[in-house]
Amino acid sequence: MAVAKFNAEAMEQCRSTVSTQAGQFGAVGDGFSGHYPDSDIFGKLASSGGLSAAASELDGKAGAEFAAAESVLGKVERAIDAVQQSVVDVETANAGSFRAV
Repeated sequence: MAVAKFNAEAMEQCRSTVSTQAGQFGAVGDGFSGHYPDSDIFGKLASSGGLSAAASELDGKAGAEFAAAESVLGKVERAIDAVQQSVVDVETANAGSFRAV
């Protein structure tokens, strides 16, 4: 039976990096929220309204995608944290079983 080996420092570094990246995606996404350009900024062309609507839609979709990325990375961070805690719990239980003898 193979013995599992865990590098706690590497796991913590991974969790920390994921946490940082989640925050960065969230910050970028926050910059997209609620920017709806007036069609006049595109001039008096017939397609100015359509271009303005497309820019607004792009803004909304980009914000939603960055929010989704932040959410997924947050879930990854919590999963790594759960693995770390599980390893600590098992190690603590194993150490306790040796003391009982």
